[in-house]
Amino acid sequence: MLGLNLGFIGAGQMARAIGISLIQKGLVKPSQVIVSSPEASHLDVWKGHGCNATFHNVEVLQSSQLIVWAVKPQYFQAALQDTMAKMNGPQDPVQDKFHVSIMAGVPLDKFSNLLHSHLKISPVRSARVMPNIAMRVSTGVSVYTMGKEAQKSDHTNLNALLSSLGLTYQVAESQINAYCGLFASGIGFMFPILEAMADGGVKMGIPRDLSLQISAQTMKGAAELLLNNDAADPSLNHPGQLKDSVCSPGGTTIEGVAELEEHGVRNAFIKAIQAATLKGDLLDKNSK
Repeated sequence: MLGLNLGFIGAGQMARAIGISLIQKGLVKPSQVIVSSPEASHLDVWKGHGCNATFHNVEVLQSSQLIVWAVKPQYFQAALQDTMAKMNGPQDPVQDKFHVSIMAGVPLDKFSNLLHSHLKISPVRSARVMPNIAMRVSTGVSVYTMGKEAQKSDHTNLNALLSSLGLTYQVAESQINAYCGLFASGIGFMFPILEAMADGGVKMGIPRDLSLQISAQTMKGAAELLLNNDAADPSLNHPGQLKDSVCSPGGTTIEGVAELEEHGVRNAFIKAIQAATLKGDLLDKNSK
């Protein structure tokens, strides 16, 4: 159980993937969570899980010890201005909080500086986190960078929160976009592959619902084989080795693999991750 009151400014998909998953795992009580959004329909989802919900960001700051900023990056300054307009002045209890950004394209220094300039928070205890949507089913991946004013307890609490929902790694901020290209955008690359596999099954006469379910289970099985590799059999600890283990000479699988190679699937994935990384770098650069 995380002994913190959690706040979410922004109530969309990624905020839900983190906050509601923590509730479902029993790591926080709904009464420990408050969320703000201008969208009533977004708040209704959280209310359905017993969380506190408000249209006013300042109530999140007042009630929480750890605040996750989950608004779309282009709306961040507007969210700060709205918060500032509703504050009661220097006496408002918004100091001494830990602020976590999950906004793409907002460097940690900019995030911290804007919190300081708009809300007069000092010092700004902050971190930047990039998660992926699989946190919704506790098989996510995330990376994070701690701000220079963050305390040891902030690091401990953040790591505990993120690791409860999947794999998490502390990385240099300069590398965040590369990691995001791999796992945050990368999970999106899996869905066209799943759909294409299902289409292939349908073309060969398998019903659509079964083809999609089997395709998903096949991808899950491949991942589990790699993640839970057998230490007693080091010959199966690499995806190339696993591929070789199912490719019989002159068999059906190597025939299909040859088609994938002929159509450049491997290179397409490399290029896709590169493109996503460079787009993240551009967003960061334009945000500074």
